Amino acid sequence: MAHITRRQAMGAALAGLAAPAAAQSNKETLGAAIIGTAHSHALGHLEAIRDSENYHFVAAAEPDPVLLEKARANPRWQGVRWTSVEDILSDGEVQMVCVETDPLDVLPYSLASVRAGKHTKIDKAPGVNLDLLRRIYREAQDRSVVVQIGYVYRYNPAFRLARRAIEGGWLGPVRSVLCQMNDTQTPESRRRLDRYPGGQMYEICCHMIDALIWLMGPPKRVSSVLRQSKPQQDGMEDDVVGTFEFDPAVATVKSHTRNGDRYFYIFGEKGSIQIDSPDRPEVRLSLSEPNGEFPSGTRSVPVGPSRRYLPDMDDLAGAIREGRWVEHFTPEHDLAVQRALLQACGMGV
Repeated sequence: MAHITRRQAMGAALAGLAAPAAAQSNKETLGAAIIGTAHSHALGHLEAIRDSENYHFVAAAEPDPVLLEKARANPRWQGVRWTSVEDILSDGEVQMVCVETDPLDVLPYSLASVRAGKHTKIDKAPGVNLDLLRRIYREAQDRSVVVQIGYVYRYNPAFRLARRAIEGGWLGPVRSVLCQMNDTQTPESRRRLDRYPGGQMYEICCHMIDALIWLMGPPKRVSSVLRQSKPQQDGMEDDVVGTFEFDPAVATVKSHTRNGDRYFYIFGEKGSIQIDSPDRPEVRLSLSEPNGEFPSGTRSVPVGPSRRYLPDMDDLAGAIREGRWVEHFTPEHDLAVQRALLQACGMGV
């Protein structure tokens, strides 16, 4: 693998031309492994690896014996070869590792994966230690490996259309963005989320914050309200609002646990784009002026279905082979998202 210095990789990343991995043969599938089973996306990534033409699955490791027994009993993990974390990191057949532990444990395993020279998919949200995440990216650049974060709206066609609308000036200057990202919780999941700073903001709003910063850039200021709906039961913060200040736009990201409603609305001086049910996207575009592709007026725009996991896994494979970062999402973007997320969760970073 060709060596790329940290200075060269960072400079290329800032120019949008980063090359963190040497190109590999397009004819060979990449050996993939999973560390951890606690994350809610773990099985989704296992299925994506199996469905993709770019990978072959090698093995999985679960360092927690209780979780390992639970996974062994789950038919969706059937056929997996179980091994140790150490064996995965030393296995020359494994070129890419998905780290699917609990988010609070994800960064040490991700650092170990990078240090072993493995391209690494870090599932969301990438821990709570911003300095450690920075170190992971520095060491990934030193070792010429790719790191990708597992946010689910990055390859969503509705958000891709929204980016085109903003970049193309269809909406004029954006003045406000309104996001709702609800998720119902069981008593068991409430206990798990009670461990996270910001509770529901950390667990589920991170997806919207990732999309928001992709569309708007890093915010100038972040503030939040983090309230508990059941203080007599637990300390989980599940009525939450984050405010993200840009220039001139102001965005809010809200969440509660009463239902699963989700939307992402962008309002500019010349139009708006409204995304409802982003996991099954419905898009409404309003324009005061025609833009060449759409006439003025309001209309529903079919964008097709959104599939999770597989598009980003395939882009990761392309990045590994072509010697680039994953499309659009450089280390600078990922670190800006993590900083804003932790600020919205009330952490002083």
